[in-house]
Amino acid sequence: MTYVIVTIKALRDPEAFQQYAERAKPIIDRHGGQYIVIEKAPEVRDGQWHFVRTVIVAFPSFEAALGWYDSPEYREIIPLRKRAFDANIALVRDLSEAPVEGYPLPAASAPQRVTSG
Repeated sequence: MTYVIVTIKALRDPEAFQQYAERAKPIIDRHGGQYIVIEKAPEVRDGQWHFVRTVIVAFPSFEAALGWYDSPEYREIIPLRKRAFDANIALVRDLSEAPVEGYPLPAASAPQRVTSG
C-alpha cells in the first residue's frame, strides 16, 4: 500500500479549492485510490502542526500512486491546485512495499469497520 499525504499550509482560493476537489476525486478513484483521512484539526500531542488540512489517500501500490500523479488528467489540474492552496505532497510506502528489518509486515486485510447491532 502507498499513501499520498497532503498537508495544506494555506487555502488561497476557496472556489478553486472546491473545483479542484471535485475534479481530483474521480481521477483518484480511477487509479484505485481511496480517501482515508480528511482532517482539519488533528490532535497534536507534541510539537506544532502548521497546516489547515491534512489529507491521506491510500493506493494499492506505489505504481498506482505514481500513475495517478503522473496521469495527463491529473497533470491538467495541477495549476488549479496551486491556485487553490499551498501544500506539501508526499508518497510514502507501507512496510509491505518498503520493508524495514525488524518491523513486521502489515496485515493484508483492509481496515475493519465497526458496526453496532
